[in-house]
Amino acid sequence: MIFELWYYKAKLPNSGGTKRRPVLVIGDDGDNGLSIVDIHYCIVSASSQKAVFDVQIDEETAKKLGLLKESIIKTTKIYTGSRHMLERKISDLSDPLKKEFCKKYKDYQEKIIQKLDLNNIEDSGAEPESDLFNLCSL
Repeated sequence: MIFELWYYKAKLPNSGGTKRRPVLVIGDDGDNGLSIVDIHYCIVSASSQKAVFDVQIDEETAKKLGLLKESIIKTTKIYTGSRHMLERKISDLSDPLKKEFCKKYKDYQEKIIQKLDLNNIEDSGAEPESDLFNLCSL
């Protein structure tokens, strides 16, 4: 499920309704033993302007992937939601886009970490164990 493009029923903040939109799944809590399973996803937008950490999908690639038009993966817009809100798989992300996503996502996370005061945080020695971390480390 990681690095798959899906249509997701995203909740609209003001009306309580939903809007069908493409997302990139970057995490899946399917093995957590709970009846309600969450996923972590990034918005894939066809109407946004590209920002520094975003991944551009040109029109030709977008159509090959099953998207309607040129799109942008918003690496800074990470959400958690119910797996039950996934409607239909669109496709798998291509390998070049996976690599670009990992680089941009890592760069963005490192920028956040640099802003933290790391002198006041104890090092537990634990390694991050997310699916995305492991996939991007390959």
